[in-house]
Amino acid sequence: MKSNNMHVRHTKSLWNIRLGGLFVAGLLCHYSVSAQQGTTPKKDWEKEGEIEDVEIEIVNKREITLPKANRNFEKIPPRPAETIKPPITYDFRSFSVQAPPINPPIKPLKLKVESPSNVYGGYVRAGFGNYVSPLLEAYYNTRRDKNKLVGAHLYHNSSDRGPVDGRNSGSGSTGLSVFGKSFSNAIALSGNAGFENRTTHFYGYKPGTEVDAASIKQSYNLFKLGGELTNATNADFAYTLGASFSHMADKYKARETEVDLNFRSAYKIDEDSRIAIKADYFMISRKDEKVEAKPRNLFQVTPTYEFKVIDDLKLSVGFVAAFENDSIDKKSTHVYPDVKASYPLSPSVEAVAYLSGGMEKVSLQSLSNENIWQAPNVPVFHTNKTFDFGAGLRAKVGNKVSAHAGLAFTNLKNWYYFVNTTTDVSKFTTVYDIDGTKRTNFYAALSYAQSETAKFMVRGDYYSYAAGSVAEAWHRPTYKLTANASINVYDKILFNADLIAQGGMKALDPETNKAVSLKGAFDLNLKTEYLFSQSFSAFVQLNNITSSKYPLFLNYPVRGFQVMAGITWSF
Repeated sequence: MKSNNMHVRHTKSLWNIRLGGLFVAGLLCHYSVSAQQGTTPKKDWEKEGEIEDVEIEIVNKREITLPKANRNFEKIPPRPAETIKPPITYDFRSFSVQAPPINPPIKPLKLKVESPSNVYGGYVRAGFGNYVSPLLEAYYNTRRDKNKLVGAHLYHNSSDRGPVDGRNSGSGSTGLSVFGKSFSNAIALSGNAGFENRTTHFYGYKPGTEVDAASIKQSYNLFKLGGELTNATNADFAYTLGASFSHMADKYKARETEVDLNFRSAYKIDEDSRIAIKADYFMISRKDEKVEAKPRNLFQVTPTYEFKVIDDLKLSVGFVAAFENDSIDKKSTHVYPDVKASYPLSPSVEAVAYLSGGMEKVSLQSLSNENIWQAPNVPVFHTNKTFDFGAGLRAKVGNKVSAHAGLAFTNLKNWYYFVNTTTDVSKFTTVYDIDGTKRTNFYAALSYAQSETAKFMVRGDYYSYAAGSVAEAWHRPTYKLTANASINVYDKILFNADLIAQGGMKALDPETNKAVSLKGAFDLNLKTEYLFSQSFSAFVQLNNITSSKYPLFLNYPVRGFQVMAGITWSF
């Protein structure tokens, strides 16, 4: 019975399949006929979609028989469990590391230590050049003593002939100095003593004048002695105390004695603030043919407080108090502000500004260093810098390039100027602007340093003057350009070049009492040194390569092209 039912269901399934196939075939035939008649438009659109009478013949003769399937009802028996030997056991324990302390023997990199014989403590240099110019220099200091240092320096550099009438314009300088320094855990003590001679001639006379060289010779002899005491430890309180004595005499009757005392101290409050004090005392006594010896005293003290206001804005606030007894000024006590500020605009650019003032020491020694052709009985007074304001930018590009630019406005009361005397045009005296000269200075500087291999520096300045009681800013330049470059080629050849250019100076002609313009200066110097070994070298030095005989002062041209060759021995 069960078999018959299965057969009936199978027969019905076949019949249903056949009817479904016939229905699909009918639809396909209808689609084919409609496609063929689609090109002929119908007249009666209402009869579209009707099914036409079609005779279909169904043939049922094929029988589908399927083979009997063999079914396996047996289950796969499971694999018997195997005993694990040895059995697995679990033990949970706390894990801690008891590593011994590590003390690695880290040592700083040691540079190659030179033997004592290769550490040079001195040198001797000798050379000779045109204008009959001998050069001799010697330097020596003790070596390898961490507690003290003692040394000496000797030099002589002269030219028997000069730019005007041969020996009538010869000049030279000779000096000898000894120095020493002693170190301890608490203090450092240093001292020095020296002698210097500077010789020149008053060759600024009228051209064609017969003059004996000995009659116009001038020389300054200077003896000086000094010492300094400072604390050697990096403590919160730092100090330096110094003292010096000097005596200068010229070939005639000018004499000057000077005693200087100075004190510097700073106390660090914290990382951003400190208190500093700077004090100087000068006692100058000068005597000349028509000048009686009278002490000139100048004491100046500057206390300041340095601190940080906000973020990186640093301020230094204080004042300058000066006391002096020069007769040119009615007041003997002067007080000035002393304010400095700096603020970083970026990691490499910093803005700086200052407002200050003070007294600038002037002596016969400082005047002769600036202009050696001084007349007898020259007036000497200190300069009162009543106002000094400046602002600028400082920039650094890495560790090699730095730049600085800015401007400054200064009022200089009792500022000195050099003018030729009316009695002797070859000598100079000083005139003072008692009303004050207003000076404006624009400047820019750039420097580059590639270790010891290459260095370069250039600075340009532009000045403008507004004089008060004098007609012009005599012998003061309106522009100045200085440059220096040095190159070390494989520690065998050393090149050094210097350039100095300045101009815009005016001088007072004593004969016409009118202003004259001086020729601009352009001085290019080059020095080359070749090292045969670490202890022996030879050099060639060229000065004023363009051979420009420009005047530094009225009637005083400089030497033209100069060449010197020599050797250096280190020991």
